[in-house]
Amino acid sequence: MNTFTRTVRDAVKFFLRNGYSSREELDRWQAIIRQSAESETADDYMAMVTRNLTKAYDLQVGRAGALKRHQGISRFTLNYLEPKLRTELDRRILASADLIQLNRKKAIDTTLSRFSGWASSIPSADSIALNGIQGTMRQTADHIQKAAERVDYEARRVMIDQNHKLIANIDNVIATSNNAIAAIWHSHWRRPGYEFREDHKERDQLYYLIRGNWAQKNGYVRAGPAGYLDEITQPGEEVFCQCYVTYIYNLRSIPEYMLTQKGQKFMESMKAAQEH
Repeated sequence: MNTFTRTVRDAVKFFLRNGYSSREELDRWQAIIRQSAESETADDYMAMVTRNLTKAYDLQVGRAGALKRHQGISRFTLNYLEPKLRTELDRRILASADLIQLNRKKAIDTTLSRFSGWASSIPSADSIALNGIQGTMRQTADHIQKAAERVDYEARRVMIDQNHKLIANIDNVIATSNNAIAAIWHSHWRRPGYEFREDHKERDQLYYLIRGNWAQKNGYVRAGPAGYLDEITQPGEEVFCQCYVTYIYNLRSIPEYMLTQKGQKFMESMKAAQEH
């Protein structure tokens, strides 16, 4: 349990035991709670975010995990793109730290306003015992403590979401730099407990053409029934989306229904050349 949650708990216990005695007492406790919340500084978030996202980055780029989603792209190419990918990491670190701070400030303000409303409505200690309202007050106290606990929970959720956004951005840089032709969407809708979006489930295993790719410019491919990748929200773009796409770089892996007549002829001539 962090300092903030522990302090909120102590404040709640104090008012349950002693009741509301004065505005000064409430102000004193509010100041203590805020101080404990602010003891975790922006530097702490930056360190946490940097640690988490750098770990994800190392897995995808340093250990070449991203190449599983980019069949045909070499480790050499990935190393060549490293400066561009590093820029994505730096951008994501700054965005994540800002978001966590913003969410944290909101959660702290919510907790303080709930606490203030609850504590000032508590009668004196004698009256609490006489009226037997301890049970209801404890229930409300639990809600306040839960709001305090959400501060860290939300920070963890943001980190998971930002990890997926970083991976999607890394993929986008690799795909754009290497002229990917199409992408296959993958949804985790079968994973137990995963809150998938219905429209993302429907995209699962569909082939999306990447607009303006070299094969399209040469008249070899056309969009299939699913259309273009830029016509839909991207993987990781919507909050807590964990979908991803695998990219296609060669015509051999493109479904026949996406090849034009010219594309089919080109593939046949390539096949014939290999046989001779």
